[in-house]
Amino acid sequence: MKIESLKFEGVTFTHDGQDPIVQNVDFDFPMNEILWVKAEEGAGKSSLLQILAGLQIPQSGKYLINGENVCDMSFEEFLPYRLQIGYSFDYGGLINNRSLFDNLMLPLLYHKVVSPEEAKARVEDLLKEFGVEKFASERPAHVPGRIRKLTCLLRALVMRPQILLLDDPSVGLGQDSVYAFVDHVHRLRKEGHCNHVFISSYDEKFMNLFAYQIIHLDEGQLYFQAVDPEKRVVHL
Repeated sequence: MKIESLKFEGVTFTHDGQDPIVQNVDFDFPMNEILWVKAEEGAGKSSLLQILAGLQIPQSGKYLINGENVCDMSFEEFLPYRLQIGYSFDYGGLINNRSLFDNLMLPLLYHKVVSPEEAKARVEDLLKEFGVEKFASERPAHVPGRIRKLTCLLRALVMRPQILLLDDPSVGLGQDSVYAFVDHVHRLRKEGHCNHVFISSYDEKFMNLFAYQIIHLDEGQLYFQAVDPEKRVVHL
């Protein structure tokens, strides 16, 4: 399945007792771009990414992927789209009683997108590329925070999704891992994966490693800001 469009029609989403994150928003998300999602702290960038991942359902309106309303889909109906979405939020989501290796293997084996042999080879290559093989058999609670954060990010990539959603990916990662991660994303995009990338971040130095466009979330509305394609990009 190829993801060709993402669109909000009249979307409103709010957490109980709070101001709306988005309110009656109509928005066509640019495709085949790296999009920097910007907003004031606490404005709801993480919630917006969670809506795009299908983890939060708007109270009203339509979230359309390829013209199909995610809000009306059952778990089974959404699954083909879900398999094309990789997301990483802070340090959360790893299974504490599984090793880092098992955490990375799990989505590949559960969804049977590749053979067990190919899954094992893919995960081993990832761990080797990022120089963290020695932590492979450790559980998340037993490794440094930067390794745990890196594992969260690698799990978002391991399925080689079309849509990649990253919430503050550079925080706590370490400079060498930042460069290796950005290089890996660039390579996946050249290979035809991670076509549509959404990144929430306050780290301008990190974002300048990408040729990005900008989406602003402001007072419950979304605005697109085109960025000069001649802007400087730091090549690794």
